[in-house]
Amino acid sequence: MTSISTAVHRPPTGANTHVHDDGSASTAIIYAPAVPARAVSAGRMHIPGGKTTTPQRHPTTEAILTIISGYSAILSGHHLQAALPRPGDMIYIPPATPYCIVNLSLNASVLILTFRGDPGFNTDIEHLPHLAPRVLRQVDKLRSDHMHRLMSRRTGHVRRPR
Repeated sequence: MTSISTAVHRPPTGANTHVHDDGSASTAIIYAPAVPARAVSAGRMHIPGGKTTTPQRHPTTEAILTIISGYSAILSGHHLQAALPRPGDMIYIPPATPYCIVNLSLNASVLILTFRGDPGFNTDIEHLPHLAPRVLRQVDKLRSDHMHRLMSRRTGHVRRPR
């Protein structure tokens, strides 16, 4: 690897995109060997409406997920506990922690920026399909609760009669 002394600009256009069997897509943008990264990588994930990623873990590296847009649930740990991040929130995934991402909307996509301690971006992923039935048992309730939260929100300022 060559040493560089300036920033490396990598637009997502033309980057390495992989469409997964579950319908989600991950795009490696900052990763070795595209840049001389030694300990980090970054990319984005697109999860279409109604989709859930295959449960996975990164056996030796950490990950940080930043929710850019959409409504999602992150199921993580051995009990697949749900976290409900909002756009702008960040989620830390420790090494060897099972997790998956549920798009709570049936229509709108979820867009997530992913930062990993794996310089190759996709080289430290272990899929855990045996957890899929446990995930599926939670999805309907998570989506139902999400719809209830949306429908119970106030829609704006209510005018009072004079």
